[in-house]
Amino acid sequence: MKVVSYFAGAGGMDLGFCFAGHDIIWANDFDKAAVKTYNSNIGKYSNHLANCGDIVELLDKPKEEIDKIIPDCDLIIGGFPCQGFTIANLNRSMTDDRNYLYMQLLKGLSVKQPPFFLLENVKGLENIDNGQVLLMIIKDLENAGTKESKIFAGDGVGYRVVYNVLNAYDFGVPQNRERVIILGIRNDIELGSLENHILKTPLSKDKPNKKLFIQPTHSDDSTIKEVELPKDKVNKMYSDWVASIPVKEYYKPTGMLYATTTLRDAIGDIPWYYDDNVPFYNHYGSKCKVKIANHIGNRATSWDRRGPTIMGRGSGTGGPLIPPHPEQHRRLSIREVARIQTFPDDFIFYGSNSECYRQIGNAVPILMAYNIALMLTEREECGLPY
Repeated sequence: MKVVSYFAGAGGMDLGFCFAGHDIIWANDFDKAAVKTYNSNIGKYSNHLANCGDIVELLDKPKEEIDKIIPDCDLIIGGFPCQGFTIANLNRSMTDDRNYLYMQLLKGLSVKQPPFFLLENVKGLENIDNGQVLLMIIKDLENAGTKESKIFAGDGVGYRVVYNVLNAYDFGVPQNRERVIILGIRNDIELGSLENHILKTPLSKDKPNKKLFIQPTHSDDSTIKEVELPKDKVNKMYSDWVASIPVKEYYKPTGMLYATTTLRDAIGDIPWYYDDNVPFYNHYGSKCKVKIANHIGNRATSWDRRGPTIMGRGSGTGGPLIPPHPEQHRRLSIREVARIQTFPDDFIFYGSNSECYRQIGNAVPILMAYNIALMLTEREECGLPY
């Protein structure tokens, strides 16, 4: 599918969709360092370069001009900024201006009316204001482009919207990372056989609260160890994708569940001390001393357990919260948190330490994005013409 990417950041979601065979044709982010990272690792190997600019300013235009800025597409994706929603922000509220950036997504959906959209956000979105914020967002998304649309009302048929809270470690990512995933399907799209595959119950307009289902690949209950570690998977996929070799069939779900992966699986081969020599680019980072305590960013980590959630920022305006190394002699390096987010080793991050950590912490893990993207790979199953 042809994909438009909002709030692309360093490209975690986009790279997963590329691995699944999708074609990113337009991407935007306002962070200069993130856009440099994106274009150096994704843009130069595909048919587009991400635009750097404030999406609010870019889309502060009439409907007709927005229609020219954003290309026609099959799918809009985006992890709209979540700092106002995240549980790390103790003051989270809908009064935070960042929480209204999803309105820019509504503009794109209302104007372009793609067959599908897929959005990502933190788990905190589900419970803010006792769940009323998420219900409001879903209602807005359902009405995008219709006569009831909150912005650019028109003759659109609207969307069927489902969501679920998915955990990245269910897809081989070595960390506990729960995220809200929202899928929108335009009401005139007939899913055919795909309907039973991605939804727990048959889709119908009169039951808007059904949950999105994506087949997991790993489980806490399994003792079967996978032959290939996450780092080896993504390194192989990335090197082949860069060489224009299709990789979407490499690690498709088979129904067999493997044991969830650990920090030893992710970073056990990386030197214990900072060293930016090949093959471990970006193996440097925070000089902040380790002080083990029972709060985010300072809890002890263990080689034989999965990693903690990698975060982009602290509470509100704080810097990145970088977990300690399992040996507790330093914080995790930029490369190590990238490994935990399943970025390939050849994917180089640009900017200051804080900028690199933030890009990684804000990203969707590659293997999680890849498995999500696989459900929308076959155009015929998704009711789209070739």
